[in-house]
Amino acid sequence: MDKGNLLDQLSKKVLEWMDEVMPSLGKQWKVFILSFVAQFVISSLLSLGIRAPRMFSFLAVPAVKWESSVLSSPIPEKLNIFNFLKPKLEEKINNFQLQKETSFITSTYAAADYEEASAYIVVDSDSGEVLANKNLSQRLPVASLTKIMTAVIALDLSSPDETFTVPQRASLVEPTTIGVVPGERMTLQELLQASLMTSANDAVEVIREGVDQKYGQEVFVKAMNEKASILGLKDTHFQNPQGFDNPGQYSSVADLAVLSHYALTQYPLVSETAHKDYQFLPADLDHKQFDLYNWNGLLDVYPGVSGLKIGNTDDAGYTTVVVSERDGHKLMVVLLGAPGVLERDLWASQLLDLGFGKFNLSPVGITEAELRAKYATWKYFN
Repeated sequence: MDKGNLLDQLSKKVLEWMDEVMPSLGKQWKVFILSFVAQFVISSLLSLGIRAPRMFSFLAVPAVKWESSVLSSPIPEKLNIFNFLKPKLEEKINNFQLQKETSFITSTYAAADYEEASAYIVVDSDSGEVLANKNLSQRLPVASLTKIMTAVIALDLSSPDETFTVPQRASLVEPTTIGVVPGERMTLQELLQASLMTSANDAVEVIREGVDQKYGQEVFVKAMNEKASILGLKDTHFQNPQGFDNPGQYSSVADLAVLSHYALTQYPLVSETAHKDYQFLPADLDHKQFDLYNWNGLLDVYPGVSGLKIGNTDDAGYTTVVVSERDGHKLMVVLLGAPGVLERDLWASQLLDLGFGKFNLSPVGITEAELRAKYATWKYFN
C-alpha cells in the first residue's frame, strides 16, 4: 500500500470517529482539528528528539526551543534572586569600624582567668576603639551568637508583625526550644524574642522556613552570607541560622563586634529585646502561652548591661556578647570558648571592668555567688 492510500485511510478512520463523537460539528472544522492535532503531535515528537515517519513530514513544523525568558514568574529566578533581595540587605548602612587597639592593659589583669577563653574583644561602642583582645580575627565556632545575624536578616526580609505558621520540621528541632506547635501561628516579633532571649532553635526554624516560603526559594542562609559580605565581615560564614556546629559555620570576635553594634543600632526590636530579662507571650487564638527567659547572666547583675546574646555548643564552648553603659561610656565584650556558664559571665564581667578602668571607673567585681543567685531565678524549657 502506498503512502498516499495509507494516509487517506487513516484520515478517513479519524474523521469517522469524530463523526460519532461530535456529530454536530461541520466537516471543515473536523478537518481543521485533525490537522491541528497532527501538527501538535509531530512537533512534540520532534522537540523530544523523536523522528516522525516520513509520510507525515509535511505536517512537521520546526521544533521550538523554549528559552527561560518565555515564561516569567513574579519570584526571581534562583540565579538572580539577590538582584531582588540585595537592595533590602543594603538598605541599612553600617558606618562602624574597629579602631587600632591602644596599649591600655593594666598589670592587675595581666594573668586574669579570662585569658583561658578562646578569644575575646573589649571595644568602645561609641568610637570603635579596641581596648583589649585575644585572637581578634581567628575564625571560631560561635554557637547561638549566630542568631544576631538571623535577627538582622529576618527584619531585612520581613516585618515584625508578619505572621508565620509553624511547620512540622520546626517542632522537631532541638535542643533549646520553647516547644512550638505545628499549625500554630506566631509573629516575627514573638519568634525573635524567643530566638534572642531563650535562644530557641525551633523558633529560628520557623523564621527560616517562613522567609524561604515567602520568597519561593531557600534564601535565608544565602542572605546571611550576603549580608556578612555587605558588612565587610571577612572572617564570617554561615551554614545554618541557629548556630549548630559545622565546619563552614564560623566568625571572629572582631566580626561579631561589628555585627552586634550594627544590630543594636539599626534594628530597634533587637535592642528592645536584648535588655529584657523576661517576656510573657499569653495564649491567644494563634498560639499557646510562652514564658521567655533571657539566659544572659549579667542582666540586672552587672551595672548598665543591656544584652545582647549568649550561646553554647560542643565545638564553640560557652559564648557571649554583652554590652554595658556606665557614666556615659558604653562598652561591648565578645567572648568565645569559655568552659561553662559561670566562667562565661564571670570572665565577661572582668573584661567589662578592664575596659571601664580606662575611664577611671572602679571595677564592679562581680562574684560567683551573685551569678549563682541570678541563675537560680531562671526557669528552663526543653
